[in-house]
Amino acid sequence: MRISLFIPAVDAALAQSGLSFLSTVIDILITFLLAVIVIAAAKRILSGIVKSRAGMLEEQKARRLMTACTLLMSIIRYAVSFIAIAIAVGELGYSGAMNSMLAAAGIGSLAIGIGAQNIIKDVAAGVSMLFEDQLSVGDYVSLAGVTGTVEAVSLRTVTVRQYGGEVSIIPNGSIGVLTNYSRTDSLAVVELPVSPEADIPFALSLMKEEAERYHGELSETAAAAPEVVGAVKLQGGETVLRVVQRVKPLEHWGVERELRKRILGRFVKEGIPLPKARVELLK
Repeated sequence: MRISLFIPAVDAALAQSGLSFLSTVIDILITFLLAVIVIAAAKRILSGIVKSRAGMLEEQKARRLMTACTLLMSIIRYAVSFIAIAIAVGELGYSGAMNSMLAAAGIGSLAIGIGAQNIIKDVAAGVSMLFEDQLSVGDYVSLAGVTGTVEAVSLRTVTVRQYGGEVSIIPNGSIGVLTNYSRTDSLAVVELPVSPEADIPFALSLMKEEAERYHGELSETAAAAPEVVGAVKLQGGETVLRVVQRVKPLEHWGVERELRKRILGRFVKEGIPLPKARVELLK
């Protein structure tokens, strides 16, 4: 009965405002057409970013970039589609329904934002790290008070294995300052104490000889020639001498150990006096 009463009313409305209804249909079609154009443009832009950068990145970094672009594309598609549907409902005259949809979306977004604020913060920070390529699996980093090797990177967390084997899972949103030691050359710093009575210029010349000899054996590991800094500290009855060697990322630990052993052996061989250990008895 309701249908039979409703259909004549609709026919009358169409007869009185045929042009208005046609205009509404055209507006709706234009709205969805614009939505399709925006989605296609966003997809083309993101695809261009992936193609331009993926060729210059390693396979794992390229996959991470594609993952981030896919996630962003999904967000754009859902957001544009929702806006287009809301506009279409409003054009059909159901403004109350449109307002209800927008209100529900606003309330839902607010509830999600309050209840999952940390998750959203972590995901946003993860997307930023992926786009900016701040770290990769295998990098040696220091972040959120943890220093170690990156084992896994996701949109929410970074997994780091420390030197002692401890595994730390750090939310991306809690990362303030990130130091990546794998992206630039490292500096091998060797400091050796000698007695204040030692011939400092002679000791420094011995350090230079050993550093230059070892530099010739490093081949591709060394990034620059060694530099003898000189006496850097005078304390506790000893003089501390320093030499530095710039090497490839994360090669400094082994270079420091070997260079320290060689210089110390040369000091002993040439009779450079080393500081004597002092023992104090407390009464």
